[in-house]
Amino acid sequence: MKRTILVHDISSIKHNYFSFKNEEGVIKESPFVIKRAPDGSSYHFDKEDLEKMGQYDSDLAPHDEKEKISKAEYIRKMKQEFYHQIRSGNMDVILTKLYKLSGDEFELRWGVEVEHKFKI
Repeated sequence: MKRTILVHDISSIKHNYFSFKNEEGVIKESPFVIKRAPDGSSYHFDKEDLEKMGQYDSDLAPHDEKEKISKAEYIRKMKQEFYHQIRSGNMDVILTKLYKLSGDEFELRWGVEVEHKFKI
């Protein structure tokens, strides 16, 4: 039976560092792998993870200094993209591949009212 993991927010501690949050903060349950930034902040995905995700969906890719968008615009774009990947169910597939899982273990669902910052 699939476990449902509710996501309430997406945050970024730096332009290539993202985390999914629930009511209690950064989601700590499996399949998520918690990583620590030098300042002690918790996050899920960094540049390396985004590069791997980009193999499955080209919209999920790290910020490249050659890109013509600012770091702030990139963060906004990525939060929107993560939101849409969660809503479509595609993020489940991407995380299953990223973490080399068997599938059908979990499903991500958006757990709060949709904020305008995620709408396109």
